[in-house]
Amino acid sequence: MEQQESTVRALPDVLRQAANQTLSGIAEDTAQSVRAGLTEPLADVAQRAERHQHFMQASTEAMARTQRKLIGFTHKAIWLVAGLLLIIVPVVATGSYLGWHYSQVIAQHRVEADLLRAYNQADVRLCGTQLCARVDRADKRYGDYLPVKPR
Repeated sequence: MEQQESTVRALPDVLRQAANQTLSGIAEDTAQSVRAGLTEPLADVAQRAERHQHFMQASTEAMARTQRKLIGFTHKAIWLVAGLLLIIVPVVATGSYLGWHYSQVIAQHRVEADLLRAYNQADVRLCGTQLCARVDRADKRYGDYLPVKPR
């Protein structure tokens, strides 16, 4: 009876130990099965990630090359525009000055042309050292001519 009592008292510990051994065996088998099942997909994911990393690296390098080319093109364009401005600005300034100058000369020539046209239409001559003009007046000092008042 004592032996049975000690067996009954030891039974829960023995059952607990047996269950732990059984469950640990099941857990190890399950873990190995899960590991075996995940090994291939994880390897595939790692391989794809590596391919994407190489692709992104190549894309980044290509973008960096393109950026360097664009910067070079921009520098060339800036120098071209600066050179054109260095040529165009003096040409425009010179053209503007010459346009203004010759418009003044043309205006002066118009005045002179008007004066010559009026002189050619008038009846004038020299009376000694003075210029005389024929006018419609009754003063007959120089005949029909009167002296022009000097400036």
